[in-house]
Amino acid sequence: MPDNKPQEYDAGGYEVLTKAVSELLNAYPGLTELGLDDGYGDVIPFENIGYNGITFSASNGPLVVSERKSITDFVRQKCSFPFFIVFRASAKDARIKLRIQTFLDSLGKWLCHEPTAYEKAVYPSLAGGRKITRIRRENSFGAEPEADGGQDWLLPVTIEYDNEFQL
Repeated sequence: MPDNKPQEYDAGGYEVLTKAVSELLNAYPGLTELGLDDGYGDVIPFENIGYNGITFSASNGPLVVSERKSITDFVRQKCSFPFFIVFRASAKDARIKLRIQTFLDSLGKWLCHEPTAYEKAVYPSLAGGRKITRIRRENSFGAEPEADGGQDWLLPVTIEYDNEFQL
């Protein structure tokens, strides 16, 4: 019976997953329709954010949730890759905050194949015997505002994927 708690990291999957997440997030059709003030950009980089902008950041790395090994040394792993989408803005106006929350909610729905105004996200192919099986999200939330009015909004997301390989 497989163990349902993380056993180890899929160290080889870190680069594979961050590249795939970057590709996936930057394919979001609503990215260019953000419609907020200048300075937010139309690209979601990995762990690179200024005073205003959007980025994504891995919360710890790809985790092996369960593993099965056959007698022929073929390994099947169920893995997860938790990350955050971070939207930083100097927004004291409640309308701007609502637009950011709406944007993150729409992006999260698109990633998880929930109904949106856009076609479903096409999950990228992963290298090394890995395949995305599902993407889950939590509700976005705002962090404590800074004294200067800047604030981060976060959307926690987890990619679940299979990793299969021969030892």
